[in-house]
Amino acid sequence: MDINHLDQSTKDDLKQRNLFLRQRGTPTVVEIRVADGSPSGFLIGWVEQVEDPLIPGTLAWRDHARRATLQAGYWRGRVDAPYDGSEGIEAESIEQAISEILDRASYGDVPAAHERASGRVETYTATIGEEQAEWLADCEEPKGMTHRGGGRIELTNIAVAYLRGSPRNTPYVDANNQFYLDRWENPYQLTRKRV
Repeated sequence: MDINHLDQSTKDDLKQRNLFLRQRGTPTVVEIRVADGSPSGFLIGWVEQVEDPLIPGTLAWRDHARRATLQAGYWRGRVDAPYDGSEGIEAESIEQAISEILDRASYGDVPAAHERASGRVETYTATIGEEQAEWLADCEEPKGMTHRGGGRIELTNIAVAYLRGSPRNTPYVDANNQFYLDRWENPYQLTRKRV
């Protein structure tokens, strides 16, 4: 599999999340990594080409995604987390398998740990609507989301870091500071302010 020949939509999805691909020794295993400042990035999942169990003789893609949000300590720092696979639910294309990983992988503890270590103090704001702002402010995690009235939400840089590593099927923030409450709806632009 030549990872340079993915469809444009998949390339855009990876770029939006500050992710990149790397082959693991063989063209049949492709890793998805987040650019975390280290030379090799941080592994959030991988796809591997396997024989489709439902159609013998046909190749398909199996995905494995990091699942960290339910691990003790996730909201307080970087954790060791398991990678789960979608056993028996193979995708027909590598693009579909990558999409499954983006829907399930959680790795917000990694960028949040880097933000904490940086010592930076920043806030991000957006006007998202009264009900959504109240709902986010009432969430127990991540800490640092405050409703400022009139549907204006303020998030700390640590909260944004956690949201950058959230699964795509939950609220998340992309590399362009677009805040998605629902991936099927238009995002809200976050504005950064240094404190």
